[in-house]
Amino acid sequence: MNPSLGIALTLGLASILSHASDFRIWTSRQGSTFEAKLAAYRDGTVRLANKENRTIDMAANDLSLADRQYLIANADADAEVLLAGDTTIPELDYRKPQDPIRVLEDTITFADNEDLTFALHETDHYLFAVGRKVKVNGIAETAEACWHGMAFQHYEFRENWGDTRQLIVIPGEKELYEALGASQAELLREHGKEDAAYLTDLTWNRLSSGKMALTPAMADAFNVKREALVYNLPDLKRFRRDFDSFQTNSLTRALFASQAGPLTTAKKEGYFALSIGHGYFKEIQLTKKSATNLLATDYEEIETVSGFDDGTGWARHLKKLVKKEEVELSLDLILAIKNTNELTPNTLVSMYSLSCYMQSTQKQLASYATLLRDINNSAKLPDSAGIAKVFGFDSTADFELAWTEFVLSKSFK
Repeated sequence: MNPSLGIALTLGLASILSHASDFRIWTSRQGSTFEAKLAAYRDGTVRLANKENRTIDMAANDLSLADRQYLIANADADAEVLLAGDTTIPELDYRKPQDPIRVLEDTITFADNEDLTFALHETDHYLFAVGRKVKVNGIAETAEACWHGMAFQHYEFRENWGDTRQLIVIPGEKELYEALGASQAELLREHGKEDAAYLTDLTWNRLSSGKMALTPAMADAFNVKREALVYNLPDLKRFRRDFDSFQTNSLTRALFASQAGPLTTAKKEGYFALSIGHGYFKEIQLTKKSATNLLATDYEEIETVSGFDDGTGWARHLKKLVKKEEVELSLDLILAIKNTNELTPNTLVSMYSLSCYMQSTQKQLASYATLLRDINNSAKLPDSAGIAKVFGFDSTADFELAWTEFVLSKSFK
């Protein structure tokens, strides 16, 4: 137990209604974590029992939003428990452990090519494969803080993530990165994925961050997920900085994907908008600017796509466009965009504003968590009317009106 929680430890269980539950990680609003199971809940007071059968009583309002969602689902807590307190930014409250990054003696080799051998560093939820001169203290702490943020707000996130780590590969040298791309294209061709291999050949050297498929044997050997993140940034100092703008965007989009889960091919409409919007929302919330560009390709040409030129003034500029009726915030229009080829600065910033609105208050965050949980459970996205219903509106039009009012308000910034 963490003494900084400022709550009393007691022995024995009180004779209040007890609910059977498994041990799980609980988080205080201040960011402290502890493992316990729910022993009882009554009138806004939670009793938790650790593995030594010592109990702890605390107010439900002092727990994370994810924990309060858990109480509603498992202890018949009233939904009002979600509304207490101000919306926090849990990534900024993250308390890193004393030994957050561990250097491993093992190395990892890709495509059985000794030239593609990388040193390994690990944190609780990530494994970093790095080239020479790469220092990962900044990106590692950012990744864990963003992981904590998702776990703080979505109670099934830890379960959805599972016990495998996310592999992040940072070659650090141009030649190594290019060789890694060539091996990835070859792996895709070996598995009959010609289109994916072609796109890898076309875009790999233009990407600042991408994804790389791993063989099942490699994933199992290192207990990592089947898809790795790869970074190609020439300025290696950026990996030493906390909350680098681009890295924050890409890391939080990957975390969004983990919580939303795999979707059926026919039910992906809307996913692109929600994912892109979430990445930009977290990037701007945590770094106060956007410096992330996207690549669009039609199999022959590659173009860069971004939001408004002023990466620090998206909200201000969108307000003006909405007031002048030069931009109409349409949920159906935004959800229908399937890829970067269809993006414009207006629609990209509208996606950002949608994510801002969906996560603007405790109540909105709870609805947003419900939306992602529903997507994960059903493997599909609801249509615009279904999304509106999750957020408590009778129609898409009512949702869009509230979204527009938010964009025009002082809360959108």
